[in-house]
Amino acid sequence: MLQVRKDLARQPTRAVINNLAARFGFEIHDCMQDWEWEVSDPDRIEEFLDAYASGDLGDDERFTLMETILESLEESGRQPESDSLWAMALENLETHIRLHASTVLYWSCLETDDLALAWTVAPFCRRILDNHRDLFEDDGSAPS
Repeated sequence: MLQVRKDLARQPTRAVINNLAARFGFEIHDCMQDWEWEVSDPDRIEEFLDAYASGDLGDDERFTLMETILESLEESGRQPESDSLWAMALENLETHIRLHASTVLYWSCLETDDLALAWTVAPFCRRILDNHRDLFEDDGSAPS
């Protein structure tokens, strides 16, 4: 099973969540398990992409915000093949692959061969993953 090289693995941190919550007016509750996805909002995708591109955010903030962007796009019903907002998000994933290797691997949904069971973005993330195989390693285990 593929995994992100250890030097590139990332996860959202509490400090980053606090910073993004303050910037975007998001709530934080103790019962929120996956905050970066729970605060997604399809109506704010352009705002999120603008913030991502602004240069005002550090790498950890951009990493976490990208998770919110992808979840927002997934919820939006927009199609990656023909949507400019999807195109911007995918370009950012590809351009900043070292920052988003964990994101690309997760959203590739490699645990299934049936893309009908995967996220809309999965085939696109799989292409990005294939373009950057050097950033991933096989841990020798079979998928679960």
